[in-house]
Amino acid sequence: MPDGWEPQLDKFRRLLLIRSITPARFVKAASDYIVDSLGPKYGDGVVLDMEKMWDESDKCSPMICFLSMGSDPTVQIETLAKKKTIECNAISMGQGQEVHARRLLTQAYSGGSWVLLQNCHLSLDFCEEFLLQLTENTDRIHPEFRLWITTEVHPKFPIGLLQISIKYTAEPPQGVKAGLKRTFAGLTQEQQLESNSHEKWRPLLYAVAFLHTVVQERRKFGPLGWNIPYEFNQSDFNATVQFIQNFLDDMDASKVTENKTFSLIEFFLLKF
Repeated sequence: MPDGWEPQLDKFRRLLLIRSITPARFVKAASDYIVDSLGPKYGDGVVLDMEKMWDESDKCSPMICFLSMGSDPTVQIETLAKKKTIECNAISMGQGQEVHARRLLTQAYSGGSWVLLQNCHLSLDFCEEFLLQLTENTDRIHPEFRLWITTEVHPKFPIGLLQISIKYTAEPPQGVKAGLKRTFAGLTQEQQLESNSHEKWRPLLYAVAFLHTVVQERRKFGPLGWNIPYEFNQSDFNATVQFIQNFLDDMDASKVTENKTFSLIEFFLLKF
């Protein structure tokens, strides 16, 4: 702050001054203002609870996710479907995919399964089509049916569909702490701490989770973080954890040494 300004400004006016002079620091200043005004818990990132959102939905209320860089709820949706022992069929929309999507929806309406329509901003006309089905043929839809949609923000996305939907966004968490929370919250049953009795399992799982969070944080810096843009999403993390599990299962616990463990971590660093 300029000399003598600090005692004369309250938190909000200080925020306005930062916004006017140094916009690059506005996000941090806004976060500090929220914490100071509402409390520390409002400054931490919120981990999306897919199961709670599913409980609040019904057969005629699609759940729409607005995508951002590095966010893909597909794995979380499929994990939830597996947990609830419900069939979930996913299809990526685009040219010529309407026929297949129409067939999946027809089967799901009667069978009570889930359908995940990805990238619906590429098939806006089809969105209008199934909107009419959800609003006019409700008696023919199984009560367990759920429709999940992912889309990028589009100015011509059907307003009617947005009005009847539950809308959410899966933005990447801000900060390493929030990133670690989200990574561990997304662990499947096969990836839990108790799923492997090997003594190196827990430290390796934490190391990979921390590495996954760090490489995601570096995306914020654009070409300074990574020369080639890459999402580093949940699928990459799951594949890496699966490799660790296979690696430990194939090794005799009595032969595990610190050198081999360190070599494994080096492998992941080189891989990323």
